Amino acid sequence: MKIAIDIDGVLLDIIVEYCKIYNERYGTNYRKKDIKSWDFFKDWNISEEVAFNIFYEIYADSMNVPFIDENAPKVMKKLNELYDVDIVSARLPEYRSSIIKKLNFHDVREGIQYVELILLHHKPYDIKMKQSYDIYVDDNPNLVEPIKELEDRTLLLFDQPWNQNSVCENNVYRVYEWEEVYDKIREL
Repeated sequence: MKIAIDIDGVLLDIIVEYCKIYNERYGTNYRKKDIKSWDFFKDWNISEEVAFNIFYEIYADSMNVPFIDENAPKVMKKLNELYDVDIVSARLPEYRSSIIKKLNFHDVREGIQYVELILLHHKPYDIKMKQSYDIYVDDNPNLVEPIKELEDRTLLLFDQPWNQNSVCENNVYRVYEWEEVYDKIREL
């Protein structure tokens, strides 16, 4: 079985750092819980270009981004001993060294917690579906409906404020923390 693990919103809590930077620049007071949609920048009345420039800034130096769950490295190691686990993220290749540094800092290492780090462009939002995985652990609500159409694939939707409107049924399951990710995968 092949498993794809996302980075942002699943391993790293990038939106916490995003809000901090955005608030400092624009005098706002957004918090992670205020982000109700994947395209939150539209709700904030900023262009996609401005929004992604902040993401790119964070990608270039991810060391300030909080880790989501201290159990993730232990769980990923157990999963990688049983299955083929890759980290599959919508980050551009030029940010590879920054993300590897951050993952290593949190003891998420190639060959132990995952086999390969695969970086894809962020659009289309469901680009990960072109990759051949049995299970996706992701926070992207744009994967929910495409996964439902593929009986041979499963999505573990990592709970985040921006995916609350996603209906988890059939082969889509909502998970809240990394121990639950492990339990659900073993159950499947």
